[in-house]
Amino acid sequence: MTLATYLLDAVTVGVVLISVYTDLKERKIYNKVIATGIVAGLMLHALTSGTAGIIFSLKGLGAGLGLLFVPFALGGFGAGDVKLMGAVGALKGPYFAFNAFLATGITGGIFAIAVLIKQKRLLSTLKRIALTFLVFIGSRFRINTLKSLDKAEYHESLPYGLAIGLGTFVAYLMR
Repeated sequence: MTLATYLLDAVTVGVVLISVYTDLKERKIYNKVIATGIVAGLMLHALTSGTAGIIFSLKGLGAGLGLLFVPFALGGFGAGDVKLMGAVGALKGPYFAFNAFLATGITGGIFAIAVLIKQKRLLSTLKRIALTFLVFIGSRFRINTLKSLDKAEYHESLPYGLAIGLGTFVAYLMR
């Protein structure tokens, strides 16, 4: 491995660890941390591969942002989560960003299920998902129980930076 690869890995680990820490502690992923990762990715790739490196880094940034944009637009993620995945992509490239995205989805799902079990809300959440699905597919069943579900559940969120951190770690293991 080259010095540039070690630097890219070190910056990636640093950006992800800081973001996980601040997301867990303050429920915020800081733009200055994300910007540092993106700029470092662009610069290191430019230094090692010139214009092709910049394009590689931009493709990774676009992949990371693009993969989480739709869930963000639907209210499922915060902007910091999307930008963190973009920074991972800028540092490690589009293929790595995609693998980190897949691993993040799996670890995030496991994390969410564990939290729901701990809070004893798994059954009510599954019920809400099933009813929403039935309404979505235009079921002919009479469904008037959506109003009976606990609305407080809609306001809960998970610090998804942790899932992104774990997903990034799993992507490192996959390579």
